Amino acid sequence: MSSAKQPQLNLSALIIATILNAFFYALMEWIFFVTKPSALSLLSLFEKVRILFVTGGTIALAALIVLFSLLVPSLFTRDTAQRRLAYLACLVPAFIASVNALILFDNFTYTVFKFGIATATGNWRIPYLVGFLLFLAWMTYRIHVRGFKRRRPASVPTFGLLAVSIIAILTVTLPTSQKISTYGESATTTQKYPNIIIIGGDGLSAAYLSVYGYTKETTPFLEKLASESLIAENAFVNSSSTTGSTTAMLTGKYPMDVQVFRYPDTLTGDDSFEHLPAILKAHGYQTVEIGVHEYVDAGKQNLLDGFDIVNSRSPDQPAANVIQKMLGNSPSTQFVITVLDRAEERLLHIFFIRDMHNAIKEVDDPTARMTDEQRVQQIEDLLDQANHPLFIFAHFMDTHGPHFSSSRHVFSTSETDEEWDRERYQDAILSFDGSVERVYQHLEETGQLENTILVVYTDHGFMYAVNKRIPIIIRFPEQAHAGSRTNNLQVIDVPVTLLDYLGLEKPAWMSGSTFLDSEVSPTREIISIIAGSPKKIKPPFFQIKSVVFIICQKYYELNVQENKFTVNNLIGHTAPCEPQILPPQEEIRAEILAYLEKNGYDVSSLR
Repeated sequence: MSSAKQPQLNLSALIIATILNAFFYALMEWIFFVTKPSALSLLSLFEKVRILFVTGGTIALAALIVLFSLLVPSLFTRDTAQRRLAYLACLVPAFIASVNALILFDNFTYTVFKFGIATATGNWRIPYLVGFLLFLAWMTYRIHVRGFKRRRPASVPTFGLLAVSIIAILTVTLPTSQKISTYGESATTTQKYPNIIIIGGDGLSAAYLSVYGYTKETTPFLEKLASESLIAENAFVNSSSTTGSTTAMLTGKYPMDVQVFRYPDTLTGDDSFEHLPAILKAHGYQTVEIGVHEYVDAGKQNLLDGFDIVNSRSPDQPAANVIQKMLGNSPSTQFVITVLDRAEERLLHIFFIRDMHNAIKEVDDPTARMTDEQRVQQIEDLLDQANHPLFIFAHFMDTHGPHFSSSRHVFSTSETDEEWDRERYQDAILSFDGSVERVYQHLEETGQLENTILVVYTDHGFMYAVNKRIPIIIRFPEQAHAGSRTNNLQVIDVPVTLLDYLGLEKPAWMSGSTFLDSEVSPTREIISIIAGSPKKIKPPFFQIKSVVFIICQKYYELNVQENKFTVNNLIGHTAPCEPQILPPQEEIRAEILAYLEKNGYDVSSLR
């Protein structure tokens, strides 16, 4: 057949198919997130719509770049080769459609039947793989056939949609220009700093720790460690959730200041760059986070330019970096990256390249998650291989409820599936104590103990309590500053105290106070947020269930969802104030209302 009779590719149809599939994919993901508790829940309708257009436009533009890179060579080839290259180009919109179909099917089965790609292990991934490839082949064929039909495509509305999206992309807020270089010395500093290892045991209440006076010997090693350390007798968390509390520890800011109360809240704007690991990295530290996927993960919390390694991976992802540079540090950026991550992790899983993490199962099921023994081994390996001072932020999970894990039974008699079993909890505490001891012994055996600051703390109390005392124990090199602090301390005081020891200035954006050499004021207010159920995220208070102020031996809790104000004594408090110096209850309630109002919440329902 002569070249004059060969049907020619309808380029407009192929371009339009690519754009429409990109926008349909963005729309389906947007609907999925906007109809459930997510990072979109707090945004205005305008911002939500802008994110939809930015996401669709970003995916469409990226797809068009790939499309044209495949079509350009066809301009210099014969007819048969042109058709083959055109068929290859049809894979672009077909691939987007196939990924969309895969995720839609996964969303449906997981929501309705509680199974999906994340729960598919071994050969159970094969049906997803075969289905994806068959759908991809069918879509490629359909788009190829349509692409050679000479019908007029709906070009005006499609290109209009793309134009609106480009405008939306151009209006996205650009990132702050301040980076870690503003924190002082460069990474080439010749000053020698000690290692810093922060070990957080999930859900530790001081009331169950023998180092804090519990009658059962749950923490024999921490008792020894406390004798060499600076220990807080009356310390409290700033958030009831792991995500909120660990973010507070790393930033030195109150959860209200950064609007991170629970997963999936993320840092935004300058807050993404203002944190302890960024400061330490600027002073030559190698920074590592050993956490839990989704919930203790700098990438998911949008903590930028801080960690060199996050949960065994580099936080520098090429695609994410390009998007970050193009869209800045904005909600749109986070949503686009989330959409692409969801596709990537599912595709790599069904192609047997990398297992997909089931974040909920890894948190709730002790047998499905990384063990604390493995976390200890990672810390030991990092210490053995380091050629720079190390900052390690590690979150241990044996004590995570409602199901606990431990290597042996001391306080419990047998395995049990009962939730929040206190005897199993005490075994888990003993296991955590042993993990800290292993780290200490490794430091001692390798000669690094006196060149390391070892911090032990927790993210919240037993059953997510914020009105219960928690452990804060800091061992400095050569047992410096060993002793106790009796006045109330809080999690956000720890990063400020560490900077004080290193001789580094506290940045103005950190809200905590140092307790290195002296007590803080006994009447200082400690503020903590109790996060509500994800199913109850709605105006006017969204994720917040209660705001808690702690002063001396008293806690004052305003439940904003029920408009209920509670005042009570803190159990086990060791340094009570005289009653006459405590403020009136009505004054604290008014102060909580003012605090909420100052941070943009409508408190009219609480008057």
